[in-house]
Amino acid sequence: MLPVPPICRDIKCANILVDARSCVKLADFGLAKVIKKNDAKSSKGSLRWMAPEVVNPKNKSYGSAPDIWSLGCTVLEMLTRRYPYSHLEEAPAVYKIGQGELPLVPDFLSSDARGFILCCLQVDPNKRPSAAELLGHPFVRNASSGFALAHFNNVQS
Repeated sequence: MLPVPPICRDIKCANILVDARSCVKLADFGLAKVIKKNDAKSSKGSLRWMAPEVVNPKNKSYGSAPDIWSLGCTVLEMLTRRYPYSHLEEAPAVYKIGQGELPLVPDFLSSDARGFILCCLQVDPNKRPSAAELLGHPFVRNASSGFALAHFNNVQS
């Protein structure tokens, strides 16, 4: 039996570190937890990056699927330089997340980037891919040294 991976519960740009060798690390593991199957029950983390099942109090537990949602929000943040739901105050943003309304995914992103983000932002956590499945997505497979620039259809200021 494979070990259950830990969940982070707070994936966002502010918690990503890159060293001099371009090695990427997740930081702020005060919220990380090793879980048994799908038994995480708390709603800790950064609100604008939380998945609907974490925000919505009628759901009782979840596994690693909220981290995939947060990853989608983080990639969106990296490519747009705006945090998810940035056009809203925090309370309305959390309400929209709980209702399953996606953050704005602009048209100027490439189809691969949009596809990756929308794949991560499936409202139904059972429809979200695993991290291993995401490695096969064209957005990841086609990554190169010009990675970020390749995912804009036109130059943004």
